[in-house]
Amino acid sequence: MFHSLRSRLTAVYLGLIIIGFGGLTLWAGRQIAISTFSDFSKTLQAQAFFLANQLIEPLEHDPAEAAPFVNNAATAVSGEITIYTRAGNVILSSAPTPSNSIYPTTEAVQSNNDGTSTLYVTAEIRDEEHLLGIIQIGVPTLIPQAIVNQRWAGLAFGFFAVSFIGILVSLWLLNTLTKPLSHLRDTAHKMAEGDLSQRVTILPKDEIGEVGDAFNEMAEQVEAVVNEQRAFASNASHELRTPLTTIRLRTEALRAGDLDAATTAEYIEEIDGEVKRMSNLVDDLLLLSRLDAQKLEIGKDQIDPERLLKAVVREFENRIEAKQLNLCNHPVEELVPAVQANMSHLRIVYRNVIENSVKYTPPNGQIDVRLSPQSKFITLQVVDNGRGIAPEDLAKIGKRFFRTDKARTRDIEGTGLGLALVHSILDLYGGTLHIESEGLDKGTAVTVLWPLTPKKENA
Repeated sequence: MFHSLRSRLTAVYLGLIIIGFGGLTLWAGRQIAISTFSDFSKTLQAQAFFLANQLIEPLEHDPAEAAPFVNNAATAVSGEITIYTRAGNVILSSAPTPSNSIYPTTEAVQSNNDGTSTLYVTAEIRDEEHLLGIIQIGVPTLIPQAIVNQRWAGLAFGFFAVSFIGILVSLWLLNTLTKPLSHLRDTAHKMAEGDLSQRVTILPKDEIGEVGDAFNEMAEQVEAVVNEQRAFASNASHELRTPLTTIRLRTEALRAGDLDAATTAEYIEEIDGEVKRMSNLVDDLLLLSRLDAQKLEIGKDQIDPERLLKAVVREFENRIEAKQLNLCNHPVEELVPAVQANMSHLRIVYRNVIENSVKYTPPNGQIDVRLSPQSKFITLQVVDNGRGIAPEDLAKIGKRFFRTDKARTRDIEGTGLGLALVHSILDLYGGTLHIESEGLDKGTAVTVLWPLTPKKENA
């Protein structure tokens, strides 16, 4: 019954309303009843004193003359009035059967001769020197009780009115609380069923709205990750399928035994190249996987970045000569300090940046490489006049398997993982990568900031 948040909150609100308003109503009613009886008694007492003063003169001359006055006064107070002597004998009474008792207190509730609960008040009738008598007024308690009942009825009406309003307000408040939560639940279920485009749209400006915003942010990240994983699987299968197809075709031709020696050697070389390509792809995927799982340790070696850069550039000498590129590795004007890193990690960064420039710069193109120290970083800048990058593709550079050649032609080798590795390694060490291009065929400028000390070492 109380499994849902709405039912529990409803029970709590109703309980608070009933207990709170009900208890307050009972307390107020009791105080009103006491106050009503007290006020009625004081009013009756005042009337008794007033009548006592009015009866002084009639009692001094002829008590019978006071009978009409006493009867009229009894009718006015809706009760009975009796005048007694000091000894308790009845002098006058408006009641057919007056009480034989004088209650010594100024206020008392007793039963009269008819058995009716009656409130009695007394007052002395005195002249300047003598006690002429005692006046006693008796009024049935039903009269003040009727006033109390009226006030109880007003309180009851107020209780039900306030409770009704309170229940309406509570239901409205519950709706404002549970409706966004229900929408959030339904959205989560739809996402669990596979519709990752679902978002929470009912967002109040409160803590629940903040939860909805956080949920939408999480949903966007989940959708991005899932889409990236789907693209990753598709691209990885494509990158593996192509060399596997080449290897299968070549091995089938070799197995047939109809090839001459030159073609056989060429096919074996192609198979070896495709195997190396797949091996490099698998190595890159494993490295990315370790980076994603945060299992790659930061290097502790002191590396000379200038020396490493020269070694990396030498690796591309044959390709540079083959394309007749003019690669200018500008001399370093200042002393470049050593950086703390793993040699392999820094080599991957430098190699991929330079390799991209060599791959995408046309024959007879120009590549400028500059290495310079800054306050906390070593800056590597590679500027070329190659193919450049379209403005709409700049934001996608560095995403896994993304290549600007949409048809994935083989005129330029690559898997689209190089800059993704660069990004991940730089994130691990606390470095940054900046890529700028004015557009297609307008060249590209790549800037790598590698920290002297990794960010986790500084933390």
